[in-house]
Amino acid sequence: MTAETRQETYDRGVLDGRVATRLDGHDAQITAGLAAHIQMVDIATTLTSTVQTLTEARVTDAATRVATAEAVKEAKLAQEAQAQTGWSPVAKLSVAAGVVAILWAILQSLPLPM
Repeated sequence: MTAETRQETYDRGVLDGRVATRLDGHDAQITAGLAAHIQMVDIATTLTSTVQTLTEARVTDAATRVATAEAVKEAKLAQEAQAQTGWSPVAKLSVAAGVVAILWAILQSLPLPM
């Protein structure tokens, strides 16, 4: 090793002072950058959660729409089937017998002409 001259020692001291001075504000900048990065991570987490919630809501909404459409279709088919089904002969006979019985009861309750 060679010994430093006084000038080299002075020059090294000047350089060390400049480097230290130049790096003085970097700690604050790094701290601010880390805070901004942490805030961005929090925002990204919130956005991810929001997207997940919206996706689940969309899937649930689609399932509800499909279930509702199927229920409406089944109700329509049942209504059409009921409309196409006429009165069975037994039902017609029962109603006719009921009407005759009601008329008979009404006629029996009327006073006889004298």
